[in-house]
Amino acid sequence: MNIGNSVVLNTLGVPVINSFEHLCEQLSITEQLLYYLTYKKEYCYFQKVIPKKDKTERILNVPNLSLKVVQKWILKEILEKIFVSEQAMAFVPNKNGLRENAERHKKNIFLLEMDITNFFGTITEQQVYTLFCNIGYNSKVAGILANLCTYNNYLPQGAVTSPYIANLVCYHMDARINGYCSRKDIVYTRYADDLTFSSDNRMLLNKIEKFIKYIVTDEGFTINDKKTRYLSNDVKKTVTGITINDDSIHVDKKFKRDLRAQIYCSIKLKDYQNNSQILGKIAYVNSIEKGFRDKIIRYITNLITRTEFAGNIDVVNAFNDNKLFAELPDMVFEEVCENPFE
Repeated sequence: MNIGNSVVLNTLGVPVINSFEHLCEQLSITEQLLYYLTYKKEYCYFQKVIPKKDKTERILNVPNLSLKVVQKWILKEILEKIFVSEQAMAFVPNKNGLRENAERHKKNIFLLEMDITNFFGTITEQQVYTLFCNIGYNSKVAGILANLCTYNNYLPQGAVTSPYIANLVCYHMDARINGYCSRKDIVYTRYADDLTFSSDNRMLLNKIEKFIKYIVTDEGFTINDKKTRYLSNDVKKTVTGITINDDSIHVDKKFKRDLRAQIYCSIKLKDYQNNSQILGKIAYVNSIEKGFRDKIIRYITNLITRTEFAGNIDVVNAFNDNKLFAELPDMVFEEVCENPFE
């Protein structure tokens, strides 16, 4: 590695790595293991199928534990030290991307949403290699790092490095689109493969669609025309699942209603196997609507005073053993006395 590259890497605050052996030292793993993870990747991934809302399936290529640990190191020690564009909302540390994405568009009347087809699967190993070269690594090291972060020559959906790499690869595309939109007073953000544009001028949004498709295509991606849609204040406007009507942002009411129903059923049926899922949903809504967690605590506190629950010792014991939050009060058993006059 030449001195110039070392200066660049030091300036960025990323590890200086000049060889395969040096990378092994940085990772604290053997050369045999790194060789296996780099060049025998067909044995390092397993497939996981996730059903989608449209009843199709999303196939994830998930790395094994050893490769995941190495990718996590690359993510934390190298990738996350490189800035992504201001328009990138998803997978950015210390950024509440979902909330900020909605916030940026809430004041505008009209929305245009576009979607990129096969987002991760379009980004090639060559692009990832170029990315690491641009960071400052020599061709040998850049090739190894790119190999560790790709599968079958593309960015795998399921690897911990893929989302941030995608953001970095899209930096130039984001800059081109934002430069074009800012001159027309249009707000642009990108949440992974979801492109969102907003303006108070519907005609402006109509006019940009064709040129946005040109830029996206020129950057190597493809727009899914079936998912392109226009929204305005006369319908429920959503940005990545968050409603932004009335100059405010909130999670869909049905989502919250279903969440409360799920909590109710878990108490009634004494079935708490989905507690972690419920906690995740509560955290998600609370990240968008501050104070929602406290509302759920009050909801549960009121629920457990109902006779249908408090009058059943099995329900009481199950609840007290599986409380969602430590600060929730214990449910107190209230023996139901039969009416002697019946």
